[in-house]
Amino acid sequence: MNENVSIFLAGLVSFVFSLSVFAVAPRVLTRLSKQYGRLSLEKRVQTDNEVKGTLVCIVLGSVGVYVCVFDPEVYPRRVRYNCLLLRHGVAGYLGYTIADVLMMMRHKSLFSKVFLVHHFVGTLCGLAGTMFTSVPWIMSTYLYYEASSPFVHLRFLLSNLGWKKTRLYTVNALLLMTVFFLCRVAIIPVYWRTVYLLYTDGSFPQIDAFVYYLMLYGRVFFDILNVYWFSLMMKVFFEMFVWPNRASKKDN
Repeated sequence: MNENVSIFLAGLVSFVFSLSVFAVAPRVLTRLSKQYGRLSLEKRVQTDNEVKGTLVCIVLGSVGVYVCVFDPEVYPRRVRYNCLLLRHGVAGYLGYTIADVLMMMRHKSLFSKVFLVHHFVGTLCGLAGTMFTSVPWIMSTYLYYEASSPFVHLRFLLSNLGWKKTRLYTVNALLLMTVFFLCRVAIIPVYWRTVYLLYTDGSFPQIDAFVYYLMLYGRVFFDILNVYWFSLMMKVFFEMFVWPNRASKKDN
């Protein structure tokens, strides 16, 4: 099969799978949780969306971690390499993102201006990662982000289903903060050092223009957003484990 066709099919499968999980989630959740039936329509839609995000991002995050960390052919200063696994994974991310935007347009409870901009930039990154083969490690770090996403979606899922005070919720919150830091925050200096070394190597002219601009300006957008989100997680962490009495007073 032609690689371009298979990459297109990977995106299409991800798109269809995302919509299918969203459609099937209400039937499954109704059987698994009585709390789900008590939720408002808006909350049920949000919960269905979290199920979709959890399942899809497990796959995408796994691909991102493998390519970014374990694939010997994809290393930081490699300027060009056709990593088919990465391109298929990014195509999957692209299909998932487009499906997410459609759900946002259809359901007001899912709409967010921040996430709309986030998905717009993400779509551009998805197109760059599927169409071009320059700086594969740089592009793999965008998919590497998704390793933390299942924990994000699971957090909201557990909260909506009434499991916020369970041990599972606490463990997931700790894992979320740890994995989010490793995948989205700790990698920031490594990323920009790599970009700097590519610059000093004189490799910039060899990078496709579309990838080049996203490598610089798209990354600034995501880095600011990720640092902001992590600061919110740290605030919740301190309220849960360091200053629990203050948090309980606020609830009362």
